[in-house]
Amino acid sequence: MSFVSQVLSCAGQLEAKEIQGKMDLLGKKMEDLKLEIYEVTRGKYVDFFTQKLQATSALVENVEKVSGDLHDAKEKIENDIQDNLECAASANKRHSYSEAAASLLKADVLLGTPLEGYDDIEVLMALQTECCVQKQKLIFEMTEKWKQMISWSSSDANSQSKSRQVFQLELTSGGNVLSEIIGAMETLGDLESTLKNFGKRLISDLFKPCVVNSTATVKNTPENIVIVTVNNEKTPVPPPPKQMYMNVMTIIQVLEKYFSDLTVQDGTNFLSCVGRQVSQELLELIVKECLTPAIPHNNKDMAEFEANCIEPTKAFQGILVNLKFIPEDDNALEEFVKNIDVLFVNKKSQDNLLRARELMKSELHNTVKVSDEYPLGEMAGGPSERKSRKVELASSGQGSSDTFKLPACQISACTQQLMTLAYETLEEATSSSQECAVQLFFAARNMFELFCSVYPTAHQKALSLFPQMSAVFNNDCMYVCHHLAMIGHQFNKSLPEDVQATFVDLMPKIRRLGTDTMLQQLNSQKDIMLDYLQAAKGFVSVSEGSNSTSTEKAVKQVLHQLGHLQKVWQEILPVNQYRKSIGTLLNMVVVEICDRVVSLEDISASDASQLASLMSLIQKRAGPLMKSTNDEGDVNVTIELQRNVPKWLRFTEIITVLNASLLEINDRWADGKGPLANELTASEVKQMIRALFQNTDRRSAILAKIR
Repeated sequence: MSFVSQVLSCAGQLEAKEIQGKMDLLGKKMEDLKLEIYEVTRGKYVDFFTQKLQATSALVENVEKVSGDLHDAKEKIENDIQDNLECAASANKRHSYSEAAASLLKADVLLGTPLEGYDDIEVLMALQTECCVQKQKLIFEMTEKWKQMISWSSSDANSQSKSRQVFQLELTSGGNVLSEIIGAMETLGDLESTLKNFGKRLISDLFKPCVVNSTATVKNTPENIVIVTVNNEKTPVPPPPKQMYMNVMTIIQVLEKYFSDLTVQDGTNFLSCVGRQVSQELLELIVKECLTPAIPHNNKDMAEFEANCIEPTKAFQGILVNLKFIPEDDNALEEFVKNIDVLFVNKKSQDNLLRARELMKSELHNTVKVSDEYPLGEMAGGPSERKSRKVELASSGQGSSDTFKLPACQISACTQQLMTLAYETLEEATSSSQECAVQLFFAARNMFELFCSVYPTAHQKALSLFPQMSAVFNNDCMYVCHHLAMIGHQFNKSLPEDVQATFVDLMPKIRRLGTDTMLQQLNSQKDIMLDYLQAAKGFVSVSEGSNSTSTEKAVKQVLHQLGHLQKVWQEILPVNQYRKSIGTLLNMVVVEICDRVVSLEDISASDASQLASLMSLIQKRAGPLMKSTNDEGDVNVTIELQRNVPKWLRFTEIITVLNASLLEINDRWADGKGPLANELTASEVKQMIRALFQNTDRRSAILAKIR
C-alpha cells in the first residue's frame, strides 16, 4: 500500500471516531430533553389538576362556613338582638324601666361581640345606633321622671327687699316608679351621676344654709316637702350646734322616710347611697363652719360648750350611724370631740394673733400714759380683780425702786392693748394643760414676732412723715422691751418645765426698730433745718438788704421747727430722751452757724451786730426748749443746755466775741487758759479778729499773743 493510501486510511478512521463521539453526545442530550419534556408535561397536566382541586375544595368549605355564619347572624339579629330592642321599647312604654334597661344591656352586650372580621356589616352598625338611641331616650325619660318626683325650687320670699331666701325640696310619691328608675339607672351606670347632682343640691340648698346661717328655719309637711328659709345677710352668723343639728336631722328624717323602702341591686338602702355622696362634705362643713366657730375663747366657757356642743355632736353621730347615713368608721365628728382641747387652744392662739395683728394695724393717734406706777398704762373702767392681777404681774420682780424703772411717757393705746393681750394669753397658759400651755406660750411670743414685721410696715408712711408718730413708736418699742425683760421670769415657774419661758432674745430687735425709726426722724429733721439755713447764704453780709431778711427768716424757721417738735415730743417722749433729741437737733443748728461765722473773712460792725442779735435770739429760745411738761420740779436750763448740746458753750463764746472788744477777747483768751480757749482754737479766734477788726498795731499785738 502506498504511503498516500495509508495516510488517507488513517484520516478516515479518525473522522469516523470523531463522528461516533458526537453521535453519542447527541443521543445523551436527547434523553435529557425527553426527561425534561416529561417533567413539564406532568407538572402542567397532572400536578396542576391536583392542586387546583384542593384549593377549590378549601374555597367551597369557606363558602359553606360563611354561609353558616351569615345564617347564624341572621338568627341572632332576628331572635336575640331584635327581640331585646323590641322588649326594651315595650317595657319603656309601660314604665318598666328596670326591664327596659336589662333588655338594652343584653342587646348592647350582643352587639358588643359581633362576628369576627365583619365589624363593618351595615345592619350591625344600624342596630348599634338603634340601641344607643333607645338607651339615651330611656335615660332622658327617667331623668325627667326623677325631676318630677324629686323637684327643687328656690325663690325670694320678699321680691321687693329680697331680705329672705327660700329653698324647697318636694318629694312626690310615685308608687313603684322611683324604684324602677333607680334600678334602671344602676343597670345603665347612670345612677352615680344622678346621685352626685342630687347630693350637690342637698348640700347647697338645704344643708349649707342650716349650717352657716343662724336665721335658717326648716319646715317639713306631711306631703314630704322640705322648706328652708334664711335671711340674706352679708356676713351670716353660724347657729348654735344644737339648733343646727335639729335642722339637719329634720331634713335627713324626711329623706329617710321617702327612701326607706328603696334599695339598690346589692341590697344597700338608698339612703346609704345618698349618705355616701354627701356625708363627707356635710361633716366637713359642720366642723368648719359651725363647730369650730362655736369653740369658746376662755376656759370658763368650756363646760357650757360641752353641754351645748359636745354631747349633741355625739348624739348626732350615733343617729347618722344607725340610719346608715354614714359608715361606722367615719370618725370626723368623733375626732373633733377627741381633739377639742387642742382645737380650743388652736382657736385661742389664732384669735389672739389675729387680734394682735389688728391692734398693730390700728391708728397710733390714740395714746395713753405709762409710768413706773402704771406699767401697763392707766386702764379704763375702774379697778377689777383681773386688772389688778395684770398690774401685779407687770410690776413684780423689781428688786428696788430703780430696778427696771419705766420712765413716764406716752405709748399708743394699741400697743398697751397688745401687751395686755400677751399677759392674758400667758395667764391662760398657766391654768391650761401642758400641751395647751406650750402652744399659748408660743402664741404670746409670736405676737412680738409679728410686732417686728407688721407694725413698722403698716405705719411706714406715718412714721417717716410725722415726728410725733416716730416718737410714739419709739416709746412703744421701749415699753415692749421693758415688759419682755421681766415677763418670762414672772411666768416661768407656772409654765411646763420643758418650756424656756423667755422673751429676752426678742428685745434687741424690737429696741433697734424703735431706735432706728427715731434716728431716721432726727436725720429728716436735720435735713429740714439745714435746708432752712441754706437760705442764709453762709451768713455773709447779713446786715445788707435781702441778706438780712433771708437770714432772719432762716433762723426763725429753724426756731419754729424746734418749737413745733417741742410741742409734739415733750408730752410723748420720756424727759431725758426728749432733751437728748431736741439737744441733738439744736446742736446741729449751732454747729452749722458757728462753723459759718468762724469761717467768715470779713464781718462789718453792722454784720457783727446782726449776727449777735440772731444768735442771741437762738440763745434766748433755747432755754425753754429744754423744758418738758413731764418735768418733776424746777429745771436748770443752763445745765441742761450744756449737757444735751455739746457745742453750746462754743456758741455762746462766739456771741461774746461778736459783741466784744479786742481787749475783752484777749482777756477771755487769757493766754490759752480762758473760757474762749476751751471752745475755739487759736486759728479760729485769729480768723474772727481779722474779720471783725481793722488791721492796726493793736490788732497785730493781740494776734501775736494768741497762739
